[in-house]
Amino acid sequence: MTPEQAFDLVHAYADGELDAASVLEFESHLAMSPALRKEHASIAALQASIRHGVMRYSPPPRLEQNVRAASSTESNNLWRATGRWRALALSASAAAVLLLAWNLSLTLPRAGDEAPDEIISAHFRSLQADHLTDIASSDRHTLKPWLSQRLHFSPIVGDFANAGFPLVGARLDYLKRNSVAAIVYKHRQHVINVFVWPTTGDQASKPEVHQRRGHNMVRFDVAAMGYWAVSDLNIDDLRKLVGLLQSVAEPRPTNALPQ
Repeated sequence: MTPEQAFDLVHAYADGELDAASVLEFESHLAMSPALRKEHASIAALQASIRHGVMRYSPPPRLEQNVRAASSTESNNLWRATGRWRALALSASAAAVLLLAWNLSLTLPRAGDEAPDEIISAHFRSLQADHLTDIASSDRHTLKPWLSQRLHFSPIVGDFANAGFPLVGARLDYLKRNSVAAIVYKHRQHVINVFVWPTTGDQASKPEVHQRRGHNMVRFDVAAMGYWAVSDLNIDDLRKLVGLLQSVAEPRPTNALPQ
C-alpha cells in the first residue's frame, strides 16, 4: 500500500470496511504520516458528532405543541369538518415533512460538497516528499506533450513566469475515479496546484472561491475544461493566476489567430 492509496482508504478504515491485512498496512502508514492522522482524526470527530446528536436540530417548543395539538383526539373530527379544517390538517403534515427534511439537511452532506475536500486532499498529498511533480520543467512545450501522451485529453499549459507565476512541473493525479492533469506553479515561496480535466459542456463559468484547511481554492470552467487552482496563497494573488489561465484557455476567434 502506497501513501496515496492509504489516503484513499482513510474513509473505509474509519467505517471499519477494511480486511485485517489492509488494516495492518493502513495503520503502519497512519503511524508514520501526520497528515494521514489529521485526516483520520477529522473524520472520527465528524462521526462522533453525528452519533451523539451534536448536529441534530431541536424544534422550538411551540412547533412541537402545534404538531401535537393537530394530532390530538380533537383532530379526529377534522375528517368531518369543513375544507378549512382539512387544510389545517394538511398544513400540520406538511410542517412535519419539512421538519424532517430540515433535520436531514443538517446531518447529511450536500451534493458537491465532497469535491473541494477531495481536491484539497490531493493538494496536501502532493506536498509530501517527492510527490509534487512527475516531471519537473519550466518549459510548457515539454510539459504539454508529456501530459497529452498520458491522458485522454490535452490540457493547455501556460507560461506565466513574467507575471510572477513560474512553472515548476506537472504530474498525473487521480480524482473522481479519473486521471487528471496537475500543473504546478509557484508564486514566491507558495506552491499552486492547478488540476485540469474535461467537462461535459463548453460553457465558461465564473470563478467560484472555496476555503479548506486554511487554503484558498478557485473553481472555473473554460473551453470544455474544468479547473481547480489550490494554494495557501492569498486570494487576490490566486485570482491573478486564474485570470492568466482563463486568458490562455479562452478560445480566440479565427481572425484573431496569428498569420
